[in-house]
Amino acid sequence: MFQQPVLDAPTCRWKAIQSSGHGETMDLHDAIQKAGQILDQERISPTVGYELATTDRTLSVLSVVVGPLTERGTQFRAVQEHADRYQFKSLNFDLLSALFDQVPAQSRQEWLAPLRARFLSTHPYRHTSSEVLGSGKWQRTSSELPLIAEFLVRRGQTILFISTLAEAAPSPGLTLLLIQLAEMIALNFTLFTDEEYTLFPKAIASIRKAIVELGKRPKPISTIESNVIYHVREELPEFCDSVLEACRKARYLYVKGSLLPGMNLEVNQDKTTVRTFLEKLGFPQLLAESLEEAERLYRTTASPFELKSSMGHLRSFLEQLHVQACTAAHKKFGGQVPAKWGEALKYLREHNILTMKEEQFAIQFYALMSDTSVHPLVAEREYARLMRNMSIEYGLLLLTKLDKLGLK
Repeated sequence: MFQQPVLDAPTCRWKAIQSSGHGETMDLHDAIQKAGQILDQERISPTVGYELATTDRTLSVLSVVVGPLTERGTQFRAVQEHADRYQFKSLNFDLLSALFDQVPAQSRQEWLAPLRARFLSTHPYRHTSSEVLGSGKWQRTSSELPLIAEFLVRRGQTILFISTLAEAAPSPGLTLLLIQLAEMIALNFTLFTDEEYTLFPKAIASIRKAIVELGKRPKPISTIESNVIYHVREELPEFCDSVLEACRKARYLYVKGSLLPGMNLEVNQDKTTVRTFLEKLGFPQLLAESLEEAERLYRTTASPFELKSSMGHLRSFLEQLHVQACTAAHKKFGGQVPAKWGEALKYLREHNILTMKEEQFAIQFYALMSDTSVHPLVAEREYARLMRNMSIEYGLLLLTKLDKLGLK
């Protein structure tokens, strides 16, 4: 019953055209095989995990002993309201992303097809224990499905993930997938939009139906397979409930964020994306830390002096963001690397990374930030909120432009 499927590899070939205009021949079959090797390794030795987003080593160590990171696999987890406190880490995710970035947009769905096929397989898992009676328990198995889930969602394929989830075959791999999904929602709930959360109940209903059908099949001769089916039927419904409850809590937080002053979940989500781009593009860690310090100082109970300090960090972040952007762009365009704010703006404009209107906006925004943060003794919350939100959104704009250039 639980047999490894044989996937038909596409035979067509394609050329990966890099943004620099120079191309290199690449075989789609080879790209799919490499993805398969990464996922097979993930099944043997999982790399998916979350950690506390902090530079404080003591807090990082404590977080794996107490707190939300210790709740994996428990039912009805608390969804963390501050979705940027925990960050996802996975070596194999990074490898898949590097491979995915080489695939032209028109070929990506074809490249993703074998990943999707693993959801439909009845054996996307590995036993990690020789104990026969425990065969099929989620604690005694490992799977690549949690990695695929994280990859699809974080690389803009959420709808594909949800639709594929509805078709997934019951297995210990699916159990681990639902546990990972509950983890994603609990720690980074803004990964999904409010509208996307409304799609999960239908997918979960399909899983429940598949569980019922699994129980109607003839009892397998193998004791191991029999125990696998037993534990899948016992555990899957519990984690279906966990995911649905997590979705409900996440939707409530979206309502809360839309009604309470000072909360903007979309901006918070974009801040997480900014940090991801900073890491991907190889920007200095100090730049991300500057943004985090500004965020720490910007809080509901912050005094006017703390808000002023927060805006000061945002101003420094804006300056260095442009300087470091030039350092990254220099690898592609050459020339002299600017070291100052004004020179950096000019460099980015001359190489068409920023349009003239965007350059003018950046100049005016910087001037406004200076007038409201550097010169006054204190800062008002309305200005602090404006500067914080605009710094994040403008930073996302600039970093997205750099990422599209293929700069590393």
